[in-house]
Amino acid sequence: MKTLRILKYVGFGILGLAFITLAIFATMCLWNSLIPTLFHGPVLTFWQTAGLFILSKILLTGMAPGSNNHGSRHWRRKYHDKYRRGCMEEETRINPEQA
Repeated sequence: MKTLRILKYVGFGILGLAFITLAIFATMCLWNSLIPTLFHGPVLTFWQTAGLFILSKILLTGMAPGSNNHGSRHWRRKYHDKYRRGCMEEETRINPEQA
């Protein structure tokens, strides 16, 4: 039972690495087919593209994993409350006899 669980985690790890490698390779192919011809930019290698991926992750999302988790829950709760209020107001506007 324990061996099956370990094999499952190893399998997900391999699939995750394969997905990341495929995403980097696809980005490299898109970059190398578009940027040099359109903007006379450089042709990137696999490792340069991987570095761009890491840099964009740091710049766009930050480095701390889950640091915005509490804030996103707060905004999600606020949005759902506002949505429910709007739905109730809409329902009373459509069917005023139910209010």
